[in-house]
Amino acid sequence: MVAALLLIIFLAVFFAFNLFINNYIKSSVTGQLTELTTSFSRRDEIKENHSDLPDVSGQPKSKLGTQAQVFVLDSNYEIVKADDAIDKIQLTQMANSFKDENINLDGIKHLFVQTETDDYYISSIRENKDDNSYFVFFVNVTDIRELAATINYMLGLIMLVVLIISFFVVNFISSSITKPVKKLSGFAAEIGKGNFSKSNLSFVDIELDNLASVMNKSAEKLESHDNEQRAFFQNVSHELRTPLMSIKCYAEGIEHNIMEKENASRTIILETDRLSEMVEDLLYISKADTEKALSLSENDIRETLSFCAEHLTPVADKQNKKFVFDFDNEPVIFNYNEKHMVKAFTNLISNAIRYAEATITLSCHVLDNAVIISIKDDGNGISNEDMPHIFERFYKGKDGKHGIGLSIVKLVVDLHGGNITVSSDALTVFEMTFSK
Repeated sequence: MVAALLLIIFLAVFFAFNLFINNYIKSSVTGQLTELTTSFSRRDEIKENHSDLPDVSGQPKSKLGTQAQVFVLDSNYEIVKADDAIDKIQLTQMANSFKDENINLDGIKHLFVQTETDDYYISSIRENKDDNSYFVFFVNVTDIRELAATINYMLGLIMLVVLIISFFVVNFISSSITKPVKKLSGFAAEIGKGNFSKSNLSFVDIELDNLASVMNKSAEKLESHDNEQRAFFQNVSHELRTPLMSIKCYAEGIEHNIMEKENASRTIILETDRLSEMVEDLLYISKADTEKALSLSENDIRETLSFCAEHLTPVADKQNKKFVFDFDNEPVIFNYNEKHMVKAFTNLISNAIRYAEATITLSCHVLDNAVIISIKDDGNGISNEDMPHIFERFYKGKDGKHGIGLSIVKLVVDLHGGNITVSSDALTVFEMTFSK
């Protein structure tokens, strides 16, 4: 492609140069000849003794440095008179060329003639009205045309060298691009096959090196996501199998009159509720993971937190546990998705009720243009062993249910661009921070 473009440019320059140089030679020489023929065609300026040749030595040279010359031919193309300084072979060749072409010598204007050795521009006028002899004025342009031909040759040689160099340069550049691209394509193909091993590719080009780095990071994320998916499905199958097996066993016990129907039915109902809750959480995670944009609205987040506490008050009362509210007096307006936030608060409060001794404290404040929400319980706290894993999906600490609740809380906080921390010293505190 590059070679073709260079060739087109060269051909354009070549033709433009030749057109210009030929037109320039012709215009310069024909102007010189026109001035001569006009001058010597005035009979009153030509001597009556025509045996003398017109003196053209005083005529100025053309812009190209050419000097016009003159000789006399008769109608039979025989040389009648000529300056001794003129090469007779040139004149003979010129006369023979006229004869071969059967050129009418009467009134030639700017005729281009090529002989065996030279190139000329020629004009002529009759010597007098009654004579068949003609003054032939000519300018030899052989040297100029040879110079133009030499320049054309040099242009062709330069173009050939440029094409050869460009061929190697283009091949070098294209190979320096295509080879890395092929390596990256192979790396991408391996990723597509599920091989997420990190590549050690490095390139001189910053852009390609950055691309390799980005692909490595993408492969790392895909591997992490793939591992999470595998673990997710393994854990889901395990968590679903346990209540299903329990339900099946108690149902078979009822069928064969091995177990008391009342106790077995109660267990089946509890396991079914547990199963339903887990399926609901799984569906929620699946939907939230694929949700591209949240539907947000401005609300008083104190009301959402109070609503969740009120909803779980019967559970807390049943266990003789109470809520303590520590809210700002002014509304805490925040742009959030109420449905998702209710889910997160409900999970946190349910956990606090499960582990608290007597009191669950709910706080909601605005500090430095940030909304800070905390849920505290006075239970035994979280063990150091469990602390790094509490937000992992299906990780169950002591007395945990199915290990999904806190992972949902983390997901909701991340979807809102917030941050969640947990501390467990005298009190277990989950603290969420959102920018207003």
